Amino acid sequence: MKKTDKIKVEKWYDNAKFVTSMIIFLIFMIIVCSQSFAVVGNSSSQLFRSVINHNTTYLLVLIYFVGLKTYIGKKYFNYLNVFLIIVYFILSFTSILTIVQSFSLNTIFSFLINMVLLIYLFHTMFRDTRIWKEFKLGRSPFNSIQNDYYFNCLLILVTMSLFVNLISTVVVSGLIVSILDAFYISLFARYIYLYRSYLDLKKKDIDNSGNFDQIIHEINDGFNEIKDAALDISEKAKFNKKNDTQNITNKKGEK
Repeated sequence: MKKTDKIKVEKWYDNAKFVTSMIIFLIFMIIVCSQSFAVVGNSSSQLFRSVINHNTTYLLVLIYFVGLKTYIGKKYFNYLNVFLIIVYFILSFTSILTIVQSFSLNTIFSFLINMVLLIYLFHTMFRDTRIWKEFKLGRSPFNSIQNDYYFNCLLILVTMSLFVNLISTVVVSGLIVSILDAFYISLFARYIYLYRSYLDLKKKDIDNSGNFDQIIHEINDGFNEIKDAALDISEKAKFNKKNDTQNITNKKGEK
């Protein structure tokens, strides 16, 4: 009975090593496919330069996951996480500029996915580090969002984005890259999910005070204060106007 239960728990998507290996494979396939479709007939050196120019983000993330497989990467795991968060911070910022330049469903979904990934990374990878404690990140309201919610939200966004891409893309190469990219983001989200589950299991920085209810309450209080102040100003304005009208009437009567 125990062996059966163990087999049920250790599925492929619960195995962090297998998930990271699949991510490395998918990133490699995305880089090769996207660039080979664009530079058919070019030499390998030209292909390599094209990869550098067009897939910088994928290459940086690939460096991160390959680094996890090494002794040095495991030793300096937290530093690699800082590197990864910086990469996705830049990616999220550039996705905002992309929306401004080309507003479409594709750019909107790309921005939403990158932002959710950045928040998910920020509130997972910094846990159990000095950064979490020194900057008091436990007060962040995003800690109140459960692990399953983050993961499911990303899956929904990725599915919707893939659906839009499949409709808008007219070439086979674009369809292949879109499907590979969707699988990559899903596995990347699963990787974050597994690490967050590990932190929860080990009870690492789980006593976080931040929550959205408190912020919503503070916003409502602020809104009510502004509303009361506006009403006071309005009442005073009406009172002054009434007095001015009465004074004008009195002056006319005196004449």
